[in-house]
Amino acid sequence: MNMKKQICIEETELHTSEGRRNFLKICSVALSALMGIAFAIPLIRTFISPALQQTVSGSTGLLELGSISDCQVGIPRKIKIKDVKVDAWNKFPPTEIGAVWIIMDKDKAFTVFTSICPHLGCGINWDENSGKFICPCHDSFFDIEGRVLSGPSPRGMDTLEAEIKDGKIFVRYRKMRLGVSGKFPA
Repeated sequence: MNMKKQICIEETELHTSEGRRNFLKICSVALSALMGIAFAIPLIRTFISPALQQTVSGSTGLLELGSISDCQVGIPRKIKIKDVKVDAWNKFPPTEIGAVWIIMDKDKAFTVFTSICPHLGCGINWDENSGKFICPCHDSFFDIEGRVLSGPSPRGMDTLEAEIKDGKIFVRYRKMRLGVSGKFPA
């Protein structure tokens, strides 16, 4: 009986010992996995984050167009818009991103139109002879105030937010959604 008791005690110690080993194995595997995940998340995020962001962007602030002294009353002036582009990890030098038409009225108030036709995105030009803005792609015509006179354009020319500071004109340049009657940022 004594021998049987001793075997029983040894088996219990053996099972307890194996149980502890298994528990420690599970704990070490779980801890290693957590540490691996803790290091992997920032690493994965570094490579994936550009795909989750808008990859090409420019400034969202006001862009300088020039001096108000360069404008004449009632004569539209086309100005190219340049801005710094950022593409994922790269920053590019100032690049042309579009153009606007500036018109100064007799009260020296300014209206700034985007040069993009709201129909399908062609460039709008000013025709001095007729005194109209013309989209050469589908013959949309606009008056000097940007209203549609004729053609397939679903709305008038898109105005942009402009400010005058220290004798200079600034604009908040935005592209609008094409082919719809409402003015919505693209």
